[in-house]
Amino acid sequence: MTLPQLWKRVVLRSHSTIHYRGDVPEGFGSASPFSMGLNALVTRNVSSLVRSLVLEGDYRSSDLEEYSRAGRVSESTMILNIAVRAAVDQCLHLEDFRWDLNVRIQPNVYAGLSKLTKLESLWIRFQTNRSPQPSGEIPALPNLKAFTFTHYDPMCYPDEVSTLLLHADKLESLIMHFSPRMREQGEPSVVLSRFFRKNIAAQKKLHLKKVGVYNLLANSESVECMQAMDSTTMKEFTALNTFGMDEDELHRSTTLFIDRTWFVPMPKDLHQPRSMRLDQLHKTHALEIGRCAGLERLYLVNARHKPAGTNGSSSPNSAAASPRTINGESRSAPNTPMPVAAPKMGLRDLYLDSICNVCGPTLKHLILPARWPLSTQLTAKLIRSCPNLTQLSASLECGDKEFLRMLVPFLSQLWAIRVLPPKQCGEEGEQLLATFNAFVEQPDCATVETLNTTFTQRGPAGAVPDFPALKYVGLGHKVWEIGGVYEEKVKTPGRNLNPGESHSGTDSWQEEVVYRRRIRRIEESDVADVEIWKMDSMDII
Repeated sequence: MTLPQLWKRVVLRSHSTIHYRGDVPEGFGSASPFSMGLNALVTRNVSSLVRSLVLEGDYRSSDLEEYSRAGRVSESTMILNIAVRAAVDQCLHLEDFRWDLNVRIQPNVYAGLSKLTKLESLWIRFQTNRSPQPSGEIPALPNLKAFTFTHYDPMCYPDEVSTLLLHADKLESLIMHFSPRMREQGEPSVVLSRFFRKNIAAQKKLHLKKVGVYNLLANSESVECMQAMDSTTMKEFTALNTFGMDEDELHRSTTLFIDRTWFVPMPKDLHQPRSMRLDQLHKTHALEIGRCAGLERLYLVNARHKPAGTNGSSSPNSAAASPRTINGESRSAPNTPMPVAAPKMGLRDLYLDSICNVCGPTLKHLILPARWPLSTQLTAKLIRSCPNLTQLSASLECGDKEFLRMLVPFLSQLWAIRVLPPKQCGEEGEQLLATFNAFVEQPDCATVETLNTTFTQRGPAGAVPDFPALKYVGLGHKVWEIGGVYEEKVKTPGRNLNPGESHSGTDSWQEEVVYRRRIRRIEESDVADVEIWKMDSMDII
């Protein structure tokens, strides 16, 4: 009964060197788990149970440069592709295929994928090695619903994707991750319209619901690209490390002349998405939000891309450019930025005005930058304008327990809140950070008591508790799980006692029922799938 579930999702990780568990090498007495996993898919009667196949890690291909000089494909890479093709041919019911290896996928594997009638999701990692290799063409996959490519670098002989996009009638999700090398070195070698040129020529639009762009450095071709997309179907949009630095830091940007080509207002009749995830703060974007009536999720990401090299450049062969993902085991902690120059609060106010005046009533998830500390007055304005929030992450004033009590009358649907440490510079910023640290770094027992006091209620049996949906409270790096309600009987002094009268008699005390919440501290990994933690990173999602 458990065998179908055991083989439903297969993840095989390759290591460039022998990998140890303790003092014992993996695969001791046999081959590596990666090789034995492929062997099982080819030779055992289990491949028909596989619905998802993930190949990830570093595959050792030491003969790549030698064979490329001779005009041949690497022998070890070709043998790997032959084995993968044999495995793919056996997995007749495969729905999800992910190639996240550091070597090139060959045309024979593409040909095998094109025969899978149930394949709906494809993830391809392009190589980051400049050694000459033959470029292929990803064939048409008509039933594909989600397509992701990573590490795209025009200087590293990537495969052609325009044919796939032309015939992807059912495609709903398109994630485009480019090598960060180009942005780090100021090299605008990507021509975005090249991916959609066949759709534009055929006047055939993609009906995408989700679009993600990572590390793009290119001149704006929004008009051309929109000819290949139906904007009315767009629901989710992500752009990380794509439009340059924040407006407050543009004076330090070496790619300003290219990035500013994107700083143009979009057509007023353009359909706006329901979810937006961005890491660049700019007044043009703030004004665009002012037209996003119906926006449900807004993630203004705190994480920032950090160049791999000390001078902002990385080797084309460097594996450090690998993106962090949420599906693989290589996921790392969110990249939290260091404090920067004091931001212009006018930009913060422009964003808050757009949020409160336009999209507040429909907003459910909200992440605000930690560099924008919110006073009690601004917090009150925000929560009054966003009554349907279920998740909130911001830098709130939390010197005492009252910051949670302030949310009670308005955010009855809130089930996750994350209070970020303020990242504002200057004397005021230092004072805010000191107050925050004093509150967060107190012993856990004191925090539990503070939260217990906050959530304590008195009332008749069966009363609805404050924050009925609340599950998680994040205070800096600490996370607390808020459990169910339990009753506790406590004795309180009688109300009719005269001043100075002793409480020693039994008649001078009265019992009443107090409702408390079960509270315990958990790890950040336990909330890795909660959006206000998961989305606040540079991960591909």
